[in-house]
Amino acid sequence: MKQETETTVPISKAVISTFAKSPNILYAKDDNGSMYISNGQYIMKANEAEIGVLMEEANKRRRTASEMITLVEQPKILPHVSGDRGKYELTGEPLEFEAGDKLHISLFSDDKQYFGYDKKYVDVFNNGENRLFVDDNASYDTFYHNMIVKSRDGEVLGVVLPIKLSDEFYAKMADVLPLKVKWKTELERIKENPAKDPYIGKEYFDGRETHIISAIREVNGVNMYLVPNVVNGEVSRYASHVKVDEIENQIAQWETSRIDRERRDEANKKQPPPEKAEAPPAQEESKPRPFTHIRLSPWGEVQASEKLCPGVFTVSAEKQGGIMVARDMTAALSPTAVKCGVKFNDYLCFEDNGAKDVALRELLDKKLWTAPGNAKDRAAFEEKINNSLRENQPQYWRSRENRREHKPPAKTAPARDER
Repeated sequence: MKQETETTVPISKAVISTFAKSPNILYAKDDNGSMYISNGQYIMKANEAEIGVLMEEANKRRRTASEMITLVEQPKILPHVSGDRGKYELTGEPLEFEAGDKLHISLFSDDKQYFGYDKKYVDVFNNGENRLFVDDNASYDTFYHNMIVKSRDGEVLGVVLPIKLSDEFYAKMADVLPLKVKWKTELERIKENPAKDPYIGKEYFDGRETHIISAIREVNGVNMYLVPNVVNGEVSRYASHVKVDEIENQIAQWETSRIDRERRDEANKKQPPPEKAEAPPAQEESKPRPFTHIRLSPWGEVQASEKLCPGVFTVSAEKQGGIMVARDMTAALSPTAVKCGVKFNDYLCFEDNGAKDVALRELLDKKLWTAPGNAKDRAAFEEKINNSLRENQPQYWRSRENRREHKPPAKTAPARDER
């Protein structure tokens, strides 16, 4: 059995505070018997006795017994703390500042790029004794720059996941924390293609959206191409995943969609405009027509829209797109889902950065909308949404899973007395 004297992360007030806000504690045990726990934002090493203390102290902050934190086994933690990781050491004190919404950032640099992390998670490990590393400084994809925390003897004690910050933010930081290499936008860095991959950096238009292949990442043990969208020179935060051996088929699908869209547009141009119908006689009291079209969205003037169900529309605009939910329909959404949207006029809006999948997941769960296609296609569509939520909206996903686990069984109606 693993000795309890191994190096672990102390259960400090900061650690308790971060776990007290989570619905559960994820854990996994490696082949050597070492335990690692996570709140979904960072991973740390702790022994079983320390985990017991952590749960006891964190649960003291809960209001009711139904909110008590539970341990949930999650083997996916282990790949983040195993293997030969942490090639580049982050030296010097980070630049710390407030980024709004009570979010404080610890910003590091390797003179070529920036590495941003939530300060409260860095503070859990940054006690002057531990050493901080970046596990993939060769890539400019900052969203995957996990911070690896090691003890002085090189043992991995934990991981802090990075924060996705905008190009505008990084450009401003270049004046505060200068780089030796001129800062470039995410799109410019992707097109440099440091991996010399035949597909990375290439853009593909499908008739509606422009996709760019940005990097290769291992997802659940499978090598995947990350494929975000490009809108007005900016790379979207949300990226779809395409298996490496399926990228040629995906490119062919984009090209087919582009050609079909161009043919439809050309055919529509050749059709004569419809004749104007005679206006009906004026009525003293006419009922207002139902709202069927949205002209403006948070992303600009709406170019196309589609009704998913009453009061819910998917729209595409010049800059981006997403889902707009009328005020009357927001009552059908869970409180956690509502927090993922932004208000715009009389709508709650979910943009194409993972938040859109929150809205789609809610509609599917409430059976307000059915994904298109046959049963197999719908299952694949839902799994794609679930994968996106796990990666881009982990807080919402944990809340949804917690609701499903504690959902009461359906009540059966009492038998009627027929006497």
